[in-house]
Parts: sequence; C-alpha cells; structure tokens
Amino acid sequence: MRPKVKAGGRVDAVDCARGLALIGMAAYHLIWDLADYRFVSPALPFAPPMRALSHTVASAFLLLVGVSLALAHRNRVNFPAFLRRFVVIGGAAGLVTAGSLVFAPAEAIWFGILHCIAAASLFALPMIEASATVSLAAGAIAIALPVFIHSKLFDPPFLLWIGLGEKLPDTLDWRPLLPWAGVVFFGLAAARMPGAMARLISPKRWRAASAFSRALCFAGRHSLPIYLVHQPVLIGLVAAAAHLGLGAILPAGEPDDRAFLAACERACVAGGSSPDACASSCRCAADAIERAPQAKRLGEGPLDPAQTADLKRLVAACLAQ
Repeated sequence: MRPKVKAGGRVDAVDCARGLALIGMAAYHLIWDLADYRFVSPALPFAPPMRALSHTVASAFLLLVGVSLALAHRNRVNFPAFLRRFVVIGGAAGLVTAGSLVFAPAEAIWFGILHCIAAASLFALPMIEASATVSLAAGAIAIALPVFIHSKLFDPPFLLWIGLGEKLPDTLDWRPLLPWAGVVFFGLAAARMPGAMARLISPKRWRAASAFSRALCFAGRHSLPIYLVHQPVLIGLVAAAAHLGLGAILPAGEPDDRAFLAACERACVAGGSSPDACASSCRCAADAIERAPQAKRLGEGPLDPAQTADLKRLVAACLAQ
C-alpha cells in the first residue's frame, strides 16, 4: 500500500534525478581514468560523445540547482539557510581548487562546476521570489551573451570566469558563469511555472519505492560529498587494476580510433562544416593523439598535468581548423 505523505519535505524525483546525474559524472571521469592507464583508447575521452556527456551532466546538475533553490525558498527567501548553503558549496569549491593545485598545478581548477553553482546561486537570489518569466528571460540572456559578446578584454584571470573572454584556460574543469548560470535560471523558472511547485510538493507526488530508486535518492541527497570523493576512489581502483595487471585482459595495444573518427565527423558536420573539412580535422586530432609522447606512455600510468595540457592543446588546434 502506498504510504501517505505530507506536502513538503524531500522531493524524491529531484533527488533521484541528481543521483542519475552522479552516475553520468562518474562514468565520464572513469573514461578519463581508464584512458590514462591505457585500458581504453587515448582518443576516447576526446570524442564528441564524451563532450556531449560532459555538458549533459553539467546541465543536469545546474538545472537541478535552480529547481532546488525554488523548493528551498518556495514561500520566501530564507536568508540564513541560503547563506549556510552558499558557505558549504563555496568551501567545497575551495577544497577542489586547493586539491587541484597540489595534484595538478598546471591544470588547476579555478572556476569549475562548484564555483559556478555558488556564483550562479548568488545571481539567482533576486529572482527566487520573482515570476518564472523573469528567470526565463535571465536564462536566455545568460546563454546568449557569450555568443554575441566575446573579447580579449575579458581574458585577464580576474574577468575570465565571467565567460565573455576569448581565452580558454588549461584546467581540469571549466564552467564559466556565462552561459552556465543560464541553466540554473532555467531550472528556477521551471519550478516557478504555474502549478509546477504544487505538483512537486503534492502529497500524491512520486515516491521512490524500489531499492534502486531509493539508492539513487540517497546518492542525490548526498551529492556534494560523493562529488568530492568519487575521483580519488575511481583513480585508486583503476590504478590498483593496472598494478595487478588486469589491463592485459582488455584490448589495449594500438587503440582503434574508428569510433572516435566517426563520432567526431558526425558532430563536425552537424555543426555546419563540410564533410571533407571535418574528415581532415578529425583525422588530424586522432593522429595528434597517437603521435604525442603523452599517448605513448599512457600505459605506464597517469599523465602529469603538463603532458595532459599539451595533449589537449594538440587536439584543440586540429579541431579549431
């Protein structure tokens, strides 16, 4: 028999959605870890589907930030609660930056997704009690601005985080305020749509019943600590597997780049370039990965930050053509 629940409280649909986003995030990072140890092709992390996965996962997290802001302050803005949340997220972002400075100083994370969530939440604060139209308009503007405005004037480090510069930093995680804050604003707007809040907190709302859905909800409710610890755990497991020689059971050898080339060319053509130009630039990217010294030593363990940055620049140079 379905248990009766009161309005308010945790919203399982939101928690489970966040749990699914965590699975996508872990899968994306696992592919990078496997490529570092040559369990999979070094070209795989650069494939367009991997970039699509990265953007999809980030968008899901940011959209849910907006929805959660609306839920947490559905009657009026609770400033003490907002401040506590901001301090926790800001502190976690600081830990990520500090950790990256220690373990990957050449690709330190100065404005990753946690930094973006903290900053976007501040900008969303005035819109929490406004109508959905205001948040929708703000979201559209935030996403459109980088398309029409980009200048070297925004390239200095103290302005680069805004997202209007032309420079792309060498970093392990880069989610500038624009356009990504727009996704938070869209999430806020979605929860503020007429009738949306009533459905979200209704006593008849969906509740997690199966063991899998309850596990997803549990993960979604504890997404921040999971985010902070998942990569060290994944790297440790992959490194242990490599140390035990388990990579021998997988097809390492010379990586097959056909899947990379096919996905790259599809995405390139879909972006409006000619098939010949796309075939050339994608072949260049695949060849650059395979010729690079970084690729040759992937089977020996993870790359150091400088080598990873060089590899990324090789690929970006080809695709920029």
